[in-house]
Amino acid sequence: MKRTLRQSVLCVHVVGAALLPSFAASAGDFFFDDIPIVLTASRLAQSPLDAPAAVTVIDREMIAASGFTEIHDLLRLVPGFLVAQWAGGSPTVANHGLGDAYNGRIKVMIDGRTVNSPLRGNTNWRELPIRVDDVERIEVVRGPNGAAYGANAFQGVVNIITRAPSTEDGATLISRLGQDGFYDHGFRLSGAAGGAVDWRLSGSRRAATTFRSFARRDGSATPAEHLLVDTVNFTASTQLTPHDELRLQLGTSDGTYERGVPGILSDADNQVRSRADYIHMAWLHSFGAESSFALQYYRQTEHSRPGSLAVVELGGSQTRLAMVDVDVDTTRDDLELQYSTRLGAAWQIMMGAGVRQESARSPDTFNTRDTLYARHAQVFGSLGWQPLEWLKIDVGGTFERHDYSGELFSPRLAVNLALSPQSSMRLSGGVAYRAPTLLQSDAEQVYREGGVIKALGLRATQQLQPERVRYAEIGYVALLADLGLNLDVRVFHERYDRYLDDRTCWNPIIAPDGSVVALRPGATPRRPDCNAPPPAGYVPYLQSGQQRASEFLNSGSFVMDGAEFSIDWRRPGWGRIVLSQAFIEIDAGKGVLDPDIVVSAPQAVSSLLLIKDLPDRWRASIGYYHNEKMMWLNQGDVVPSRDRVDVKLARSFGPARSDNEFAITAQSVGGRYPEFHEGRYRAEPQLFASLRLSW
Repeated sequence: MKRTLRQSVLCVHVVGAALLPSFAASAGDFFFDDIPIVLTASRLAQSPLDAPAAVTVIDREMIAASGFTEIHDLLRLVPGFLVAQWAGGSPTVANHGLGDAYNGRIKVMIDGRTVNSPLRGNTNWRELPIRVDDVERIEVVRGPNGAAYGANAFQGVVNIITRAPSTEDGATLISRLGQDGFYDHGFRLSGAAGGAVDWRLSGSRRAATTFRSFARRDGSATPAEHLLVDTVNFTASTQLTPHDELRLQLGTSDGTYERGVPGILSDADNQVRSRADYIHMAWLHSFGAESSFALQYYRQTEHSRPGSLAVVELGGSQTRLAMVDVDVDTTRDDLELQYSTRLGAAWQIMMGAGVRQESARSPDTFNTRDTLYARHAQVFGSLGWQPLEWLKIDVGGTFERHDYSGELFSPRLAVNLALSPQSSMRLSGGVAYRAPTLLQSDAEQVYREGGVIKALGLRATQQLQPERVRYAEIGYVALLADLGLNLDVRVFHERYDRYLDDRTCWNPIIAPDGSVVALRPGATPRRPDCNAPPPAGYVPYLQSGQQRASEFLNSGSFVMDGAEFSIDWRRPGWGRIVLSQAFIEIDAGKGVLDPDIVVSAPQAVSSLLLIKDLPDRWRASIGYYHNEKMMWLNQGDVVPSRDRVDVKLARSFGPARSDNEFAITAQSVGGRYPEFHEGRYRAEPQLFASLRLSW
C-alpha cells in the first residue's frame, strides 16, 4: 500500500472532508489508527463522540465478510434500514418504514456527490457506476440531516466512500461464479507508487437472475428478472503542493434487464436498457492545520429505454393496452464550494453554498417531448462551540430555494455531553424537508390513439408543499478501546406532516360539445373527483360512467417513535461481532389517506454479522437478517416476518499483506423468501465461489 505524501497533506484531507469526505477517508488509514472518525454527520471530520447525529460506519472488513455483491444489500447492516428488490425496477431502500418502489426519502451520495434520480428522487442502485470492490466504507446518518445537506436528506444520508488510488498499486482481478448463470468478473489497475499522479481504473461485468417466475395460488404467473451490467470507473488525484490537491473521477454503467411475465401480452418479457454516466472534479486547498477551502463540480446523466406497451386502467376491472414512449433521460449539474476554519480554541465554523440544475425528458410522464428543468440554490453552515471540556454545542442549518418547493430552512441544534473520555450523550433536534420531485410537480400522463387523448394516468393537479419532519433524539456513544467495544444507542421522536402521496381520482366524461355525459341510470358516482379537469382534446375510451386517473397531493400527518442500538465488538485473532437492532412504531394522525403507512415499518429489525478468524488464514462469517411483518407501499404489499442467513468461508493466501482470497458464499441458505410483495416476488438463494488475485 502507498503512503504517498501522507504527513504533508494530512491537513488538506482532514479539512477537505467537509465537502468531499472520500478525500479524507481514503488518503490513508490515519482515521483508523487511534479513534474512529466520521465525515458525513456535519460535513466535518470528527469523532462519533462529537458528531451531532447518529452515524453507522460499514467498513471494509464488514463489506468483505458480508459476502454481498451489491451495494444496496450492505445497508441491511444498518439499524432500522430496510432493503428490498422487485422485478419492475431498481432495488429500494428505506429507513424505519415509508418505503415504496421508488423511495426517495434518503439522500445517497458517492464521495460527496448526490446520485438520487432527478425524476423520482430514488436511487438506481444497480446502475451506480461503482462496485462493492471499489468501496472503502459507507457512512450512514440514521435520521434526518437537512441541516447539513438540505432538502431530501429527509430520513437519512448514505455516503458511499470509494477507495482512493493513493492506497493501492498494481493490479487485482476478481471473479465470482455461481448457480443460475450468476457471474461477476472485475479488475482494478492502479498506478505505481511515487508517481506524480495517483490513478485507478476499475471495471466489471456481472449477470444474475434476481427473480424467477412462479405460479400463484390462482394459477397466474409472477414477474421474472435477469440482468447484465457493465461498469467502468476511473479515479485520479495529484498533489500540486503540500496544500493543494486535485481529483478527477468519471465512470459509466450500462445495463440490460430482461423483465416481464411469461405468457402475458400486457407484461411480456421485455428488454430494458439503462445507462448512467458521471464526471466529478474537485479542488482542495488548505490555509493551515484547521482552515480549508474546497470546490467541486459534477455532472450526472441517466438514460432508460424500456418497452413501449402500457396497461391503461379505465376503471373497475376494465383495462386497455396502449403504445407509449416511455424513454427517460435525466441530468444533474452541481457546483458547490465550502470554507471551514477554527475561530479560536472553543469555536469552529463551516459555511458553503451550492447551485444545481436538474432536468428530465420523459414523453410518457410529462405529455411533451421537451426537456423540463428545475433549479436549486442553497447556503449552509454550522457553528461549533465548546465552552467546557465536557460540553460541545453545534448549531447548523441550510437555507435553500427550489423551483418546485420555494424557500426552505432546515435548522438543527445538537448538544454533546462528554460522560468520559470514551463516551458521550447527544441531545439534538431540528427540521428537515423533502421537496416534490419533477415527477410530482409536472406529471401529465396521457394515453393516445391517433393523436387523440383516450385515457389519463398520473397527473400533477395542484401545487404541492414539501414534506416536513420535526425531530428530537437522544443518543449515547461509547468507544471502549480497551474492551474492543463500540456502542451506539439512539431514541427518537419524529413528527411528519404534509406527507406526499398519490391517490386514485375519477374524471367525468366530457362530450364533444363540452358537456358532462350523465351516468347510467342507477349508477353511483365514484369519489373523489380529480382536482383538475381533463386536458383539452380528451375523448375517452368509455363513453359513459367515469374514468380513473391518479394525482399527487399532501395527505396528512403522523408520528414515528423508535429506538435502535448497535454493538460492535472485536478481538484481534478471534474475530468480530456486529449486532444491530431497531424498534419502530408509527401512529397515524389527521388526514392520512393511506392507512398502510402505520404498518409500513416492522416493529423490529435485526441484523447480526459474526466474523471468526480460523487457523491457517481461514475466516468464516455468518450474516443474519430479520424483519417483522410489514408492508411496502405503492406497488409493494405485505411481506411476513422473515429471516435470512448468509454464510461465507474464505481463505487468504500469498504474501502476508496480500489481498489474495478464495471464498465460498451461500446467500439465503434457508431458501426463497418473500420480498417486497408476498404474492409476486421471492428473493432467490445464491451459491457462488469467488477468487481475488493481486500483484
